[in-house]
Amino acid sequence: MTTKDKKIIEDSEAKGIPIFVLTAKDSLALDAILAYHKLCKDAGCSKEHTDGVMRRASEFEDYEGNKKLPD
Repeated sequence: MTTKDKKIIEDSEAKGIPIFVLTAKDSLALDAILAYHKLCKDAGCSKEHTDGVMRRASEFEDYEGNKKLPD
């Protein structure tokens, strides 16, 4: 988790803003991130943001641990 991620979580929690978290152990997470990436591109989000989403997708793809359906 990056420092930026931690700050977003802390700030959101302090303000009562809901957060949705995915982990690489979730076998559906990569598809969700890739779908989000497409939505961001279609909506015209900045290249910095869409590139960041793809970097995280790559990290999820590279995860070699056990993956399973969410509980």
